[in-house]
Amino acid sequence: MRHSIGHYLEAAGGAEGRKDNFLLIRLVAATLVIYGHGFALAALGSGQRDFFTQYLGYRYSGDVAVAVFFLISGFLVAGSLERSKSIVRFALARAMRLFPGLWVCVLVCALVMGPLITVQSQADYWSSPQTWTYVWSNASLAEIQWLLPGVFEGNRYSPAVNGSLWTLPIEGSMYLYMGLLGLLGIFSWRWLTTALIAGFAIWTYQSAQLQSVPLQEAARLTLFFACGALFYIHKTRIPLHLSIVAVLAVVAWACRHTVHYELACSAALIYFVFWLAYVLRLPSPRWLLDISYGTYLYGWPIQQLIAKFYPAATPLQMTVIAIPLTWVVALMSWKLVEEPALKLFKTWSKKDFSLPFRRKPVVGVSG
Repeated sequence: MRHSIGHYLEAAGGAEGRKDNFLLIRLVAATLVIYGHGFALAALGSGQRDFFTQYLGYRYSGDVAVAVFFLISGFLVAGSLERSKSIVRFALARAMRLFPGLWVCVLVCALVMGPLITVQSQADYWSSPQTWTYVWSNASLAEIQWLLPGVFEGNRYSPAVNGSLWTLPIEGSMYLYMGLLGLLGIFSWRWLTTALIAGFAIWTYQSAQLQSVPLQEAARLTLFFACGALFYIHKTRIPLHLSIVAVLAVVAWACRHTVHYELACSAALIYFVFWLAYVLRLPSPRWLLDISYGTYLYGWPIQQLIAKFYPAATPLQMTVIAIPLTWVVALMSWKLVEEPALKLFKTWSKKDFSLPFRRKPVVGVSG
């Protein structure tokens, strides 16, 4: 039987429906980040490699997981843009997803964890400008600051308090670009939007090849976000078949000793994620909550704490210890911070915001 993303979205009630597997996929991806970071943060991790690097030769598990995050985000944000009636509502929706959890995480790291484990005196810690610039810089995403005074100075990899934050400014910039498409009314036209998103992604990628490694990584995540948005725009036209998954996997494997291997693997990964989300029937228990963002935010600081107090931990030992601890903290973040913020947004969204989109975004309209 021939199925498409559009068919499953209609059955699920839209991109926010619960008949897809995105909730579970995102949690697995966030947990995979913890697994990948273990090989860098554990004192005994030198020379060891994770599954993706050792057996597939396709980057490392953290890279794969973050790419999946951006791919799904591009898809869901495009859906949010289509449903939004104004730029203000769209911006608030994105801000409520991104900032409340981040703000609390930054405050917990700087004002609770930092003073408890710093090797400096309490007076020096609280009087250091670095303590307060850490809060402002990271909470605003103006510039990611990695260090707190005297915190994690003896850890193996680096004293970075939260190395996972580097992707969040990129995510925020993607929200801005998508909002601009909606504000200008461009998102109403499928092929014009496709051309602009594809052109922007290609231009970003080509420009980054001449620049630094951080820019190359940002360009890579931009491409995954763009692919997610394009899948949403063409959701009624893309068939999802296991046979296509198999063909892409075979092509990727055939390219493993060529310069095309990463591109082939990325294409297979992108298609596999959507097949996994809408075709394969995975268990989705009612108690499964949206703790993936909290898992991503708190995984690194918790692993750094493990590295500090249990320096003999191997990467796998660190992973086994860190995952349940991070899930507990992420659950608290969801119940106490993120979910209340989203409920508050739903209350606000009932108001008639100004700055409406020039046209109600209807992706199905052809250019």
